Amino acid sequence: MQAEHLEKLIATDYKLIAIETASAIRTIHDFQPFVREGKAVYAWEQNKGLHRLEASHINIPKTQTPEMVLNYIQKSKHFGIYLLVDFKQNLYNYEILNMVEQISHDNNYNKIIIFINDYSSYPHKLMKTLLITQEPEVKEFTLFTEVA
Repeated sequence: MQAEHLEKLIATDYKLIAIETASAIRTIHDFQPFVREGKAVYAWEQNKGLHRLEASHINIPKTQTPEMVLNYIQKSKHFGIYLLVDFKQNLYNYEILNMVEQISHDNNYNKIIIFINDYSSYPHKLMKTLLITQEPEVKEFTLFTEVA
């Protein structure tokens, strides 16, 4: 994804963003310029946990499950961009959905959660607070399958 596009996404007032992509690894790599600017960027994968992009070999303890990572994000008092890979299925769990909503409404700290998934749907409850964008190859696939 182009750096300009990512900068615009981060600059919006949205605290919940979904990037639909065919390559989560490439999308995570696209956030490296933010790290070089001194921003705290984290990536999360189920069972592996959360880590800072510049230290991918060091997982943050007690962040392996969706509940644990959201609890960590909620308690953090600092700016952070949190890239949650393949998290969409967890959003249909009522408790997790409520935690995500609480984080999105917390005006005390600037935290941005970015869901990185393939094309998917999201709970209706999030639609007013979730900004969804697609990478070009996903958009082409989505348009093609809608027509076919």
